[in-house]
Parts: sequence; C-alpha cells; structure tokens
Amino acid sequence: MYDETVVGDILTTLKKSKKKVSLIVAADSYIYFGDLLPLFSAMAEALEIGGYIAFTLENVSRESQESLTTSRPNWKWQLTASGRFAHRKEYVISVAEQRSLVLLHYEALKGFRHEKGSPVEGHLFVLRKSLSFGEL
Repeated sequence: MYDETVVGDILTTLKKSKKKVSLIVAADSYIYFGDLLPLFSAMAEALEIGGYIAFTLENVSRESQESLTTSRPNWKWQLTASGRFAHRKEYVISVAEQRSLVLLHYEALKGFRHEKGSPVEGHLFVLRKSLSFGEL
C-alpha cells in the first residue's frame, strides 16, 4: 500500500523530503501546534497535487466555545490545561485554504479521547491538495 514510512519531527521531515508524498496521516499529534500556518505550509509543500491529509485536532468544550466567541470573537486556538492546543474549525479551514488544501470531510468528534476521566472534544479533517486554482 505504501513505498516508505518516515518517522520524525513533522516539520523537519517534510522540509527535508526530496520527493512529494501522496498521503499524510496524523492522529492526535497536531495538538502540540498553536499556529498551524507553518505546519500547513510544510504539508502543502511536501504533498503532491491531489494528495491527501487526514488528521485530528482537539476542540474546546461547548461552554468554552461560547465564552471564547463572546470574549474573543475571532479566536483561532486555545492552550488547554493539559498543555495541548484546541483549534477552532473555521481557523483550520481558513489556514488550509490559504495553502490550496481543500476540505473533503469534516467530523466533530465527541469524546474521542478522555483526559483525567473527562471526554475531550475534537475534530477530524480530511484535506486534498488542490488540483487547480479554480477548485478552491
């Protein structure tokens, strides 16, 4: 199914990649990035046209979303008590679009993991590198 598996720091690995990749899968690992622009830039550069990215991110609780939307209407991400980042769906889609990455599938994940006995809200994103400018 694949030619090669590469393990390492995602930004370093993608920047050093000599050949384009067709698929990037990251489960529960992008939660350590606040600003996603450097990550999405590296992924878009390393990904071949028409290639796919599938990943999960944390989201804040519904109560926190309401509070953040009131206090900071344009919030992008929030550092959580666990030391990981929760990202706003609209921010992720915006950064993806800036890098010619088209959203193919989005799914809210309710309790996809538990932290100290409490469910953690999350997102699942599947993106494809745009085939053409008009596809955006």
